[in-house]
Amino acid sequence: MTTLLARDDIGHDDQAERYFDDIESALMAATIAGGTDATPERKRALLSLVLENSFGAAVAGYSPRLHGAGALSWHEEGTLRHLSYQSPTGLMCHLGRVYLQPNGTWAALVVAGVGMDEHEAMAKAEWAIARLTA
Repeated sequence: MTTLLARDDIGHDDQAERYFDDIESALMAATIAGGTDATPERKRALLSLVLENSFGAAVAGYSPRLHGAGALSWHEEGTLRHLSYQSPTGLMCHLGRVYLQPNGTWAALVVAGVGMDEHEAMAKAEWAIARLTA
């Protein structure tokens, strides 16, 4: 399940939309850096994204009123487990899923990206697979 936000506070300003997305990325990166056992190198990369996106929004004069931190949590549905992200802005989305296979092993799937249409989403999935296997 993905919840799309109504961005009434920024109207239809394309630049503000971009910075809103950057802030959402920064919040998710901070949550992942603080809530996982990522390596120190990966945490530095995530925190650099937080700094870059927060700085860019502030320089552009867009300073959203955000309070609190995001959260990662696992939700169980029968033999499915969903890793969900909850942003302080209200955004909620599944980032991954693990499920029991017929042979008793568990498979893990990770969301590779989101696109504005099915072709863009498929391209992001193909890019992620190429990156993981390279």
